[in-house]
Amino acid sequence: MHGRTSLDSYVLTPEQIEAFHKDGCVTLPNVLTEEEVSGIEKVFDRFLNREIHVPGKDFCDMSKPFGIPFEDWSIVNCMLPTTYHPQFKNNIFERLTANIVKQIHPNLEMAKDYDQLLNKRPGKKDAVFPWHQDMGYWPGPKALGVDETSTCTFSLAIDDSTEKNGCLCYVPGSGLARKLRQHAPLSGSRDEGHALTIDVDESKGDVITLAQCMRGSVTVHDEFVVHGSGGNMSLDRQRRTYVLAYRPKKVVDAERKLGFTHSHNDEVNWDTFDDGENRSKK
Repeated sequence: MHGRTSLDSYVLTPEQIEAFHKDGCVTLPNVLTEEEVSGIEKVFDRFLNREIHVPGKDFCDMSKPFGIPFEDWSIVNCMLPTTYHPQFKNNIFERLTANIVKQIHPNLEMAKDYDQLLNKRPGKKDAVFPWHQDMGYWPGPKALGVDETSTCTFSLAIDDSTEKNGCLCYVPGSGLARKLRQHAPLSGSRDEGHALTIDVDESKGDVITLAQCMRGSVTVHDEFVVHGSGGNMSLDRQRRTYVLAYRPKKVVDAERKLGFTHSHNDEVNWDTFDDGENRSKK
């Protein structure tokens, strides 16, 4: 039996596990029930409406420089929601993903690294996540003193996620070499804005695939797959996504030792942390 088998269990097929390791991304249908998504949605919207306070740069627009007025935001980003609202911890999405990640990496002790809430507002054509690899944002293994970077980033669709409202896109197999392409800050510098961007070139073999995902379903991607998403062209539909990432416990512990928590308020210099990796365009 595969799929949702009990309250805290979702069983993957061998094909789904293979797709994750080969392509770098896989979509899992019907992970949460409508009732479960509705419960998460209520807390999610309290963050979006600023009923739950999130300090500093951890509540920002991911598509624009810092300092843009809230009413003009296109992608509302809330980092580390369970840090700022501890009652949200151990919710059904956390419990199910903890079960799934053990199936993807059965030989690693995986631990929750960070969580994040995102909303592409309706009609925001500039609500774009530029092409990137997640490892472009994070300290590499040399800085961490580890030999492992494995990551499972789960993205729960609170709304149906389609091409029209800016679903995830990725380049299958682009992370198999486990190497970083060169990244550049989207806003000129990381002090002005958080986002990075890289080049994707279909003429050189990059094949772009849509990862459309219905409400209650989940995409899972790794740390090296090239991915991004387009703007929200729908005038009446949001694209809300709940992100939860797991990495080996030794990696999470090493990050925290460096003072790296995935908070945009970290004192670690996001732009110049010296980890020996060639990640930036000159």
